[in-house]
Amino acid sequence: MFRLTSARTTQRFSTLPLLCGILFTSLAMNNDIFFIGAGGFKLSPFDFMFVGMVLFKVLRLADPRAYTLPPPRITMLLFINALVVVYLFLVSGNRPGIDSGDVARDIRIVLYFVVTPYLCYKDIDSADAYRKLQWALVITGLAVSTIMLGQQVVGFNTAEPLRDVSLGIWVLPLSIVSLLYFRQHLGLKPRTAYLMTLYMLMALVFSLNRSQYLQLGASVGIAVLLGSRVGAFRNAVKIFVPAAVAGILLFASIGYLEVLESRVLTVEALDEDSSYGARVEEYEGQMDLFRESPWFGHGAGYRSWVMGEQGFELSTFAHNSWAFYLMKFGIIGTVVIMAPCLLLMLLSLGRRYADPELELHRRYLIATAPVYIFIDSLSGGLAYAPKTAFTGFLLTYCLSLLRNDVRAPAAASQASTPVVVYPIRPPVSVPPMRAAWPARSDPRSIAPARPASSTPPRLPHHG
Repeated sequence: MFRLTSARTTQRFSTLPLLCGILFTSLAMNNDIFFIGAGGFKLSPFDFMFVGMVLFKVLRLADPRAYTLPPPRITMLLFINALVVVYLFLVSGNRPGIDSGDVARDIRIVLYFVVTPYLCYKDIDSADAYRKLQWALVITGLAVSTIMLGQQVVGFNTAEPLRDVSLGIWVLPLSIVSLLYFRQHLGLKPRTAYLMTLYMLMALVFSLNRSQYLQLGASVGIAVLLGSRVGAFRNAVKIFVPAAVAGILLFASIGYLEVLESRVLTVEALDEDSSYGARVEEYEGQMDLFRESPWFGHGAGYRSWVMGEQGFELSTFAHNSWAFYLMKFGIIGTVVIMAPCLLLMLLSLGRRYADPELELHRRYLIATAPVYIFIDSLSGGLAYAPKTAFTGFLLTYCLSLLRNDVRAPAAASQASTPVVVYPIRPPVSVPPMRAAWPARSDPRSIAPARPASSTPPRLPHHG
């Protein structure tokens, strides 16, 4: 059901490489050595990727097809998204005591996951494009793991273990699940996938981050349940379980199991945990500010501190995204910003796709995206630009599935035709990765076989 782009202009200015670049640079290159100071905030490599995507969209406006409206379900989301952007700029004007650089910094955080899906989703229109997305996830996971394991080699110590708080660690559960679902699509042998899984599992465990442990367990469990018909359970038994066992033996051999037991299984006294106390104080301070202006918030760029200006800055450092957005934008602003993104996920992931390839990607996203967004948002994920850029990548992935499903146009054409002898079959390309999956007549296939049609409908490639 994948449309193959044929327009030379569209191929030349595709945003897909930049979208994959945003994923890699926001997670694997999230380091001060790559940042450039600019006013009140630092420009990162993924900022230039985002600007490049906007530039590509502007250049593609010369194509007459750029003005063709997408299907109604996409047009509705696009219209709501435009209202969100307009609202953000209307409520983020100059205010006394608020620096314009701080305003730009906060607006940037929101635009990355609100706007990116509508800049890039049309360029994910083939099996090869989805393969590139999966390769980007796996390569980013391997790069993040290499950086983290390199730090462990230099500073390994079981008495004072090194805890890695890198933002890139959040991609590792998604990368591991990618190997369970798309090993054959990526052309990887079981042994190679096993070594990659073990490599990323080691980095994830060494991070000593309990949130990622929870995310990995939830994502793998959901992925196995949803992917039993496409081999995910078999891959989990052949790849993930042996990698987990090998990891346990490895950590036992270096005396690291006690460190993990202390971190995961032992409940420490909260009043002795300085990190916990600081987070409670941050949360209470943000909620106090929220109660001062509950409906519209204090606005983008607003700054405040807890424990004085030498302490934590509540306006830019938040361990709870929802408290952060309520304090900045109030109840109305938070609903306006978050509701369209939630609607996008519900529309794209809440429907079963006839094409087995799209259905496979839908199940992958169900197992990974909501788990990541929910768990990470409770620890401030939607309040940091690198993580909102990653969230924009995932929402783009979701929106592309909704766009590539052509059941709605097919149903409309059938309804407008007085007599239809055979049902219309959506266009199906035969990508190289098709050979790795059972034919439509195979009972293990997700979707049943449907009669072929000599004139399959095509979606216009707009913009």
